[in-house]
Amino acid sequence: MSLTTGPDDQVLDRRTPNDPPPLGRQGPATFLALIGAVWFVLCVYVIARWVTSGEDFTPAPRVGPDVMEDWRLIALRVFEAISLAVMAAFVWYCVVKPLRATGRLSLDGKFVLGGLICFVADAFLNVQEYLFAWNSANVNRGVWVRFLPFHDPDAPTRYAESLIWGPPMYIYFCAGVAIVACHEAKRLRRRFPNLTKFRVFVCVFVFEFIFDFVVENIVIRTTHAYAFAKTYEPLTLWAGEVHQFPIYESVLVAFVGVVFTWARMEAEERPVGQSPIEFGAERWRPALQGHVRNFAVLGFCMVTLVFVYHLPFNWLGLIGTSYADLPSYLLPG
Repeated sequence: MSLTTGPDDQVLDRRTPNDPPPLGRQGPATFLALIGAVWFVLCVYVIARWVTSGEDFTPAPRVGPDVMEDWRLIALRVFEAISLAVMAAFVWYCVVKPLRATGRLSLDGKFVLGGLICFVADAFLNVQEYLFAWNSANVNRGVWVRFLPFHDPDAPTRYAESLIWGPPMYIYFCAGVAIVACHEAKRLRRRFPNLTKFRVFVCVFVFEFIFDFVVENIVIRTTHAYAFAKTYEPLTLWAGEVHQFPIYESVLVAFVGVVFTWARMEAEERPVGQSPIEFGAERWRPALQGHVRNFAVLGFCMVTLVFVYHLPFNWLGLIGTSYADLPSYLLPG
């Protein structure tokens, strides 16, 4: 192959007959769809084993003498009710209404469903040690952690993973933040036309950080729905207290929100179905393209949550030395 200069000083690609053809832009859809399909099958397997396990699919036992104050229990039930209402609203406006109107899932709808499916990964928080404490008063049926890959047999398996307020967090901290951030970014760019995307993402990061910090600390201090049992002390506020809070929790959640916002913002600037996640699905035959796009978004959700949130959280927790002073209802059975 040789390079020559054309009449307008453009570099021309002169290929010889023996040169291989240029690589086409295939997009990440196929690779992400493979990850999404594998994760979906794993979820079905894990949940099926959990539901049919007997003892694991029962409410976690309450241990110890500590009893929640009535006002905390009421606050917990209010939090569960609000979470259910938020989840129902997202499912209705992002999944049901678009499906009824167009017969197709929007990217927002795929993010919502992806968040619900990826909630299964929440048990990775305690796959090695009890890093994330759950209140036994949560509406629960135990936890499926024992059936996840990489589970340490010595790690606790009897605690109260919330089935009410847990899944909505995987919606409003991901899809919800992306929807709100994209809406506000348009307002910012109309007011400041020279605002770069990088500065927009910095604003999204700051907003998500503050949003997560405020919401989580209010929930922890009022409801005791959960707590951070073991954290990395140099990055922990109120270390050793029941409400100790690792500042890296809000940092990681903010990065997750930025990634989802980036994907949605890019999708808004491209034709429908050509988001940076779904690009490449058009290489499949028409009957399969929709399925490839759906699983690609699921794969994107899983990769983002695992590599941006779960792995760093687990690493910092495992090397941590700050143990929260937990009441017995926040301890595993």
